Amino acid sequence: MVRPSKEDTVGLKNVKSFWEQNPLSTAAIHYRPGSPEFYQIYDSLREVNEPPGFAEALHEYDRFSSKRVLEVGCGNGYTLGKYAQAGAEVYGIDVTEAAVDISRKRFEYQKLKGDFIVGNAEALPYESDFFDCVCSMGVLHHVPDTERAVAEIHRCLKPGGRLIVMLYHRDSIPYRLVMPLRSLFTGKSMQQLVNEVDGLGNPKGEVYSKKELKKLLVQFRDLEIFCGLLQPQKLRRLLPTWIGEGLGAKWGWFLYAKGYK
Repeated sequence: MVRPSKEDTVGLKNVKSFWEQNPLSTAAIHYRPGSPEFYQIYDSLREVNEPPGFAEALHEYDRFSSKRVLEVGCGNGYTLGKYAQAGAEVYGIDVTEAAVDISRKRFEYQKLKGDFIVGNAEALPYESDFFDCVCSMGVLHHVPDTERAVAEIHRCLKPGGRLIVMLYHRDSIPYRLVMPLRSLFTGKSMQQLVNEVDGLGNPKGEVYSKKELKKLLVQFRDLEIFCGLLQPQKLRRLLPTWIGEGLGAKWGWFLYAKGYK
């Protein structure tokens, strides 16, 4: 697993500063964040990586109708919007004002109800045993103290509550094949290349094997760990869909985990 040394531990201030200046996908979408066009394009891009049928099976939206759902790292409100449309009582927390603002605007645009606050995943400002489901998609590997954030998620879940998370996969084509070649030709370290997946200047990224993710989530029971999303995109486009899905299920960049408290 790629981890910073204790001497180089990334502080919350640096993580917050980067994501405040670089909200989710704003570099790739040339419409004003918070505009209807921004959400429409983001949603179409997201659904290429995670088709609606896959997302429905992953998140079990209908299962949490009239129940409390928290997303740690709410991004632009996409996932919570789906839960809210299915009738859940949704809560979103993010380290940046930018993400919370963009998420609130999505809910205003879609005429949905949700509670969004700025806060720290390592010290969630919620009661213990409060949520029926906590999800966190592509966020925990950026948190300065990932283990502490996981412990906080566990604390806030009700007994029997559902955990749904995604982190980057160590045993993937990007990490095992593409990044070593880039490192060779650019002189950049593997750590720097993992960080730069989310943009130049990103202070922290981590990758996990299935075994390492299972260890991280040791407090949870009945864990299901699986991967998806074949990367790079150029490779995915060259292959028949069934081959791309098969390779993604073995060497995909997204590593998912589901479990219960």
